[in-house]
Amino acid sequence: MKNIKKMNRLKHKLSRLKLFLSDFKPILLSHHPNCEKFSDHVYHIGKYKFCIGCFTFYPTIAVTILFSILFIDLTITNLVFIMVISNVFFLPLILNFLGLTKYKALKVFSKISIGIGVGLWLVAVLFLPFHIILKILFLLQVNFFVGVIAYIRANHIKKDCLKCEYHSDWENCPGMSEVVQKLYLHGFKKRKEKCHDNMEKKVQK
Repeated sequence: MKNIKKMNRLKHKLSRLKLFLSDFKPILLSHHPNCEKFSDHVYHIGKYKFCIGCFTFYPTIAVTILFSILFIDLTITNLVFIMVISNVFFLPLILNFLGLTKYKALKVFSKISIGIGVGLWLVAVLFLPFHIILKILFLLQVNFFVGVIAYIRANHIKKDCLKCEYHSDWENCPGMSEVVQKLYLHGFKKRKEKCHDNMEKKVQK
């Protein structure tokens, strides 16, 4: 009986997760409001939009790691060199701080460069004979870099939205209203003022 209840709870949680992801479907791959002002922040492939940051940064890391393992002789000397040189690839972070990644070409360049840097850093950390504690600390450093990038991106999105005529009012913003209204409707987000019936009508429209 207990196992059945656990299975039912698990099924319920999975169905809620599926519903939650479906609510975010309009921006699930783009990670930006579905708005022309963010057109340069995404790749347009057919009817789909893909976030330039994520779909450039993470594949670059994967390719860098794979390339390094397959084609570089991972001796101690080479690994130390890789670790040192990887820091050079983090320099385009300056572009993020200066807000220059609003230009698509610079954004792509920045993500590729930082992705290579992270990939090389990970290879060096994983294969050099560091103590496990040092390895963890070095990996946390990567997490810090990724966090900084995410924070900067979130701030840029917020600033752009505040400049818009909707002033970050995502309930009415054409680029986000569909997502927000569905989150309200399915109970993932609490409504402040608007009643459920009005929200449901908007979703149906």
